[in-house]
Amino acid sequence: MEPRKNLAPCFIGSGTLVNPRDIIRALETLEALDYTYEVDGQTIAQGAATLVKLSYDIDAATMIVNGCLFLNAASFTYLDFTTEDEQCVMRLFGDGSTLTLRADKERDVVEVPRGQLRLLEEAAFDASFVLSDDEDDED
Repeated sequence: MEPRKNLAPCFIGSGTLVNPRDIIRALETLEALDYTYEVDGQTIAQGAATLVKLSYDIDAATMIVNGCLFLNAASFTYLDFTTEDEQCVMRLFGDGSTLTLRADKERDVVEVPRGQLRLLEEAAFDASFVLSDDEDDED
């Protein structure tokens, strides 16, 4: 009899994800959402946003600006997801922080064709928007 090979995990309805690829795949299911950001159990911010970019980059931040969520999975250690009231709730955990995301099915969202990722091209960030103030002005 052959030894049984290890199988990849299977999560249905709830689970804890630690693999960055799995975290990104779970987050790709979101678009319009409500969020709550907590640090050490204290609510810092909450509101509504639209997921516009997903990344995994240790040099970039996760941020919500003008209702747009730029989510960097490298900002978090793991993701828990559960089903509450027939709705998926995702909680991303970092060092003392928790970002809770709930899909908002009632808001209008832009239809994204199946299989097409909502990732911006690097060319969208033109170098002309980067300013450098490295030189000291000696007037």
